[in-house]
Amino acid sequence: MTQFLDFPAKHNQDNLVFSKDASVTAYYEISGFGYDFLDEDEKMLPFLNQLSFLQTQGHDLHYLCMPQTNDVSNIISNQKERMKLKATEYTYELLESGLQYTDSLQDVLLQHAKQTEKREYRMYIGVQLNPARNKYKKGNKGTNFLGAIKEFFVGLNSPINQAVGLQAADILVSEIEAYQEQADAIKLDLKRAYTLSNNRQLDQSVRSLRTEEVVKIMEMMYTTTTSFRDISTRYEFASGEQIKAKLNEDDIEAIRPNEKSYLDIQGTYIQEIDPHTLCFSKQVEGKTETLYSRMFVLSRFMRDENHFPGYEWLHEMQKALSFPVMTSIRLHHKDNQKILKELGNVKLEFQDQKNQANEAGAQVDLAVVRNEKGVILLEDYFQSTGYPSYVGSYVFRINAESQKQLEDRCETFEKLMQTFHIQVQSVFGEQPSLFMEMLPGSKQINQDYQIETDPRMVSSMMFGATSALGDNAGFYIGDTESGKPVFIYPELASKNFANIKTAFHSISMSIAGATGFGKSVLTNLIAYLSVLNGAYALVIDPKADRKKWKNGLPFIPKEKIGIWQLGKDKKDKGSLDPFRVSPDMETARSVATNIFSYLVDAKIGSYQYSFLSEAFKYASKKPEPCVQYGITYLKELYNTQREEMTTQRYEALDHLIAVLDIFLDEPIISLLIGEPDTEYRALNINKPLQVLMVENLSLPKAEKDPEKYTTSEKISTAVMISITAFCQQFMFGSDRTRHKVILQDEASVIDKNDEGRRLLDFLTRQGRFYTTSLLKVSQNASDHGNDIANLGMKFCFALKKSDEAREMLDYYDLPITTSNITTLKTLPLGHCLFQDAYGRTDILRVNPVFKQILEAFDTSTSSEKERELEEKLQEPTKKSKSQAELTEDTDNKLVQSELVRS
Repeated sequence: MTQFLDFPAKHNQDNLVFSKDASVTAYYEISGFGYDFLDEDEKMLPFLNQLSFLQTQGHDLHYLCMPQTNDVSNIISNQKERMKLKATEYTYELLESGLQYTDSLQDVLLQHAKQTEKREYRMYIGVQLNPARNKYKKGNKGTNFLGAIKEFFVGLNSPINQAVGLQAADILVSEIEAYQEQADAIKLDLKRAYTLSNNRQLDQSVRSLRTEEVVKIMEMMYTTTTSFRDISTRYEFASGEQIKAKLNEDDIEAIRPNEKSYLDIQGTYIQEIDPHTLCFSKQVEGKTETLYSRMFVLSRFMRDENHFPGYEWLHEMQKALSFPVMTSIRLHHKDNQKILKELGNVKLEFQDQKNQANEAGAQVDLAVVRNEKGVILLEDYFQSTGYPSYVGSYVFRINAESQKQLEDRCETFEKLMQTFHIQVQSVFGEQPSLFMEMLPGSKQINQDYQIETDPRMVSSMMFGATSALGDNAGFYIGDTESGKPVFIYPELASKNFANIKTAFHSISMSIAGATGFGKSVLTNLIAYLSVLNGAYALVIDPKADRKKWKNGLPFIPKEKIGIWQLGKDKKDKGSLDPFRVSPDMETARSVATNIFSYLVDAKIGSYQYSFLSEAFKYASKKPEPCVQYGITYLKELYNTQREEMTTQRYEALDHLIAVLDIFLDEPIISLLIGEPDTEYRALNINKPLQVLMVENLSLPKAEKDPEKYTTSEKISTAVMISITAFCQQFMFGSDRTRHKVILQDEASVIDKNDEGRRLLDFLTRQGRFYTTSLLKVSQNASDHGNDIANLGMKFCFALKKSDEAREMLDYYDLPITTSNITTLKTLPLGHCLFQDAYGRTDILRVNPVFKQILEAFDTSTSSEKERELEEKLQEPTKKSKSQAELTEDTDNKLVQSELVRS
């Protein structure tokens, strides 16, 4: 088993791996890009970007696809530090509750991560620095031999051999810095290769790995669990020590590698239990864990030509398999001149065979003729394109907890690869060498299976396509379909951090979708978690769905929640008067004028509109401005100015007052009409979470024509507009650095009114400056109108109509294809199409995690007893399910986790 002991790396320095064979490789993480929702033209963008990189770069490459999730502990730890900083900047009443929730969340997510396999893939690329170390060098054998002799003598005279106090394995710090400079330059090329060149551009598309991350990837190769729960990040890992030496009387610095530092990560007992299977064993938490592994190699592409798009076999393989596969692809660069020289030599060999056949008076074998034609075609292809080629070694590793499970998975894998016209095989007796080959910093050990392809074939496998969503910061809201935890940091776009560039500058969000698919749960969850993380939230609840919040929420005691149920108490009269809810007098006058002109259908430029504007201008100058002053002004004008008005103006005023009287007979309008010298219940912004509800609102349906609204529907709309004006006061009323969230339910009703739309537009446009996120909730895509351009994150649950799906795809800047329309119309309960702050789009499965939180957000009319009865009645159906289905159901419901309400 000596092959397992021959560990390839001798030193790690940030993303640089120094190998024992003198090669140096820089490793980077490819953040990934959304691919599945692109049309055929857009799919050409990542293909051409990667093709351009592979054409022009001259290094040997190492592609790694590792099934692992984000570092949840690190993300949550960072968020706790942000929460503690907020507590030093302003009053943060719920800090302890927020930290307690965060700790509980971390426990659940880590426990879940330990129990489940990961089907989310993180993509890494290693670039061997200094092309002189490439497997295939430029020039012929003679010049390469002379170059090797020259390198030998240069090595004898290098500073490392001349310095006093250095050993052969030592690495000069100046040498490391030179390699790092080379690695930084390559990173720019990689960014161009793995960034979509459109408005979904992601500046953080490529990231240099840190030392502990490279070491973790190495250690993952020695795992004994399918979920990698035996692997943790070694933050203090150091594979060498800094020393000083003398060179020509000058002090120099170097790193002395310590190969023993890698022993801990190799602490796994490995057996070759048969020529095709390895068995890994290790003590984990006092228990012996055993893992079975099998490595496959790609032995042949069974089709000579594969058209793109449509042959993204690596990406499709990862999506199709229900279990993870670790993939290592080593690509050795061969320049165009070398290819043409080799093809020319092959042509000469064919010519020799033909000459010999002619001399012998025999015919040339048909296979020779056919192969010669193929070589001629290849030569013409490489001459016309100037492409290099890549000699690849493709290794796939499958893990399982039992030998039977391994056999089943391997059979599934082989059959799937056949559908891609790819032949794979488990090489007899080569499992140890293939295992070692996958390690970062290693090299191709098995030389029998080498696939030579042009850059187009490499680009077409679509390395880097993944389901990357969220900010990897902030709070957790759910998972992608592949199981990646999604975290969002809502105020990120307003922070203007130098090293983070989002695609959208707005911190407001749109949430759309048909009723009953999960909109309310998501919007409540975002508002709730924002509050626990230091924000203030104002929830506009016209349907009174959140009445039970007055008893408190998990982690948020009832005294920290303000519930405003307007319309029941006499003191509510006038509480939504525009002069009392608007942030300034100019806005108040404008809102009052527009609300009442809307009620009486007074158009701008008409006499009625002029009277209303004049009346509320008069009201705004009173010591205690309110709407009643304006109404009184109009009636006094009607009674005292008849002789001084033209007939036309007086008739307009008469009609205005008559229509106003109709509306004034409706009880709910009293909320909008404040009177002087009266007590009223003023809205305030002094609690972390406030819910504003209005009794007896008659909101019109979203699809109803505003011209056909009833009197009560028009008043209800006017009430919502006044509430929206109060949202401005909420936005202005506290520390600008504090994150504020406004959850605007039934936003479509407000959007259909000119004044309401203006107010919402103001909230979204100014939200970034005032660190205020508007959660704009509606049922249909068309409800958002032109405002969609000012919204950042977008969430869309299932839509009922194809036209709505088309419009939503246009808002997302996604191609309007049959597949995408079908996806939007068939999203399951609790799933939505999510476009994050970076413009990446994929399906999100919303997850409140704790049962108590889900129950608090439940807006259904069923009682607990009804649900228990229905569950009992469904027992026979449940029992008919297979055990595998039941297990899958459990895995898909983290929400079953219990939390004792404090």
